[in-house]
Amino acid sequence: MDYSLLIYVLGAFIVSLVTQYLVIDLSHKKGIFIDDHNSTLPQKLHSEPTPRIGGMGIFLAILFMAKDLELGLYIILSIIPAFLAGFLEDLFAKISPLRRLLIMSVSVGMIIYLRDAVVTNFVVFEAPYWLGVVITTIAILGLINGTNMIDGFNGLSSGVCFLIFSTYFAISIHLGDHVLAYISLICMAAILGFLIFNFPLGKVFLGDGGAYSLGFLLAVLSIMIVKRNDQISPWFAMVCLIYPVWEVIFSFTRRTLVHRLSPLYPDSKHFHQLIFRNITKQNNPKTTLFIYPIVILFNSLALFFYNNTTALIIISFGFVASYSIFYLIFSRREINGQKV
Repeated sequence: MDYSLLIYVLGAFIVSLVTQYLVIDLSHKKGIFIDDHNSTLPQKLHSEPTPRIGGMGIFLAILFMAKDLELGLYIILSIIPAFLAGFLEDLFAKISPLRRLLIMSVSVGMIIYLRDAVVTNFVVFEAPYWLGVVITTIAILGLINGTNMIDGFNGLSSGVCFLIFSTYFAISIHLGDHVLAYISLICMAAILGFLIFNFPLGKVFLGDGGAYSLGFLLAVLSIMIVKRNDQISPWFAMVCLIYPVWEVIFSFTRRTLVHRLSPLYPDSKHFHQLIFRNITKQNNPKTTLFIYPIVILFNSLALFFYNNTTALIIISFGFVASYSIFYLIFSRREINGQKV
């Protein structure tokens, strides 16, 4: 890796950090970009007015990946619609979930067209290209929403993304893929500038713009790291992403089949919210710190077994089983104890 590129990584960190500071200062002075702390929406856990456009700093910081003309520039071009879909919602709160989904789909179409970010090899079968496009589109949109679903606690969504990007950086260095190593570092630097203000005190929130951007970045890097490196099992990315991936699959299934609700609207029954109410006794930062070791464990296992598909499949199902058992136990306790 060309270590002169670390100057750009430092630049990404500084841009993110300074932007967060300016957003916080401007928001409180002018009373703009503020998340309503009196809202009754289920994800609202803060008690003070807080700016919700931290995603702006992250977006500006990742522009530094344009230094890489092989992949970075195309990622930036593709991410713009997804970022705008969330950012405009952060500003006006008037864009329906369906419209946001359609705008995100433009980002998916762009990265598929520009960099052929399509998965066809699923180990158990080789999909025809058209089916790969369909599956890839659903997967990217799902991960974008999964990243947004685990948002709501200080440092949770952004911290989980930081840990996954650090795993991608480590495996990229190990395999000599310096392009993906650089892009991963830019993502980590952008997130770190945000986390300094977000965790543990929550001075600024990620917002939909930030969550959608990070979800899109995770999805694209997950696809490209497997496509560019034959040594890596396709299930490597699945294990790294297993928490947000299973969160969105489980939540969509639970809402549609069990509660007969739209899967596109939020509720207060997510995994992290059960931990918040039942284990950390409604402590926001402690809830995040409870989940970090889980993510670290599974990402460490992914690194250790990165080319062992059988082991990675077993690990994935181990997470699914553990998550489901935990959820069943604590959701029943809440029902029996009349906690909703």
